[in-house]
Amino acid sequence: MTGAALLCLVAGAALVVQNALMGAIVARGTGLTGALLCNSLVGLSLLGLVEAWRSGPAFPLRLIERAEPWFLVPGLLGTLVVAASLYGYRQQGATVTVALVVAGQLAAGIAGDAAGLTGRRGTLGMETWLGAALLVAGAVLILRGRT
Repeated sequence: MTGAALLCLVAGAALVVQNALMGAIVARGTGLTGALLCNSLVGLSLLGLVEAWRSGPAFPLRLIERAEPWFLVPGLLGTLVVAASLYGYRQQGATVTVALVVAGQLAAGIAGDAAGLTGRRGTLGMETWLGAALLVAGAVLILRGRT
């Protein structure tokens, strides 16, 4: 297993823990947006400290100089992912939420790779389509098992 594959597996497990903890924050009365704000502030603070250590305290000015309006889109998408996951965990549980999020990621990933959006354009072999079909079938079975 490559380092990247292992990191992705750890990140997937971390998402489950993150959402469980954020659910506990919501249960303390902060509301969904309060939990999201806490999550974002901690991440932003950590990244700011790391970048200040790595590049020096002038990094915000360099970032502002290079910023384009579309730089906001990844943050908006990331907030959507975290918000949808948190809401999904509270409404339908971790299993269904993860199955649906992963199925959506896989569909978008296949489309992104096929279109060359990820920088790794290539043909999608039979194994890719079979794996995608199995993942979708798994998501359907998980959903059916919950009704």
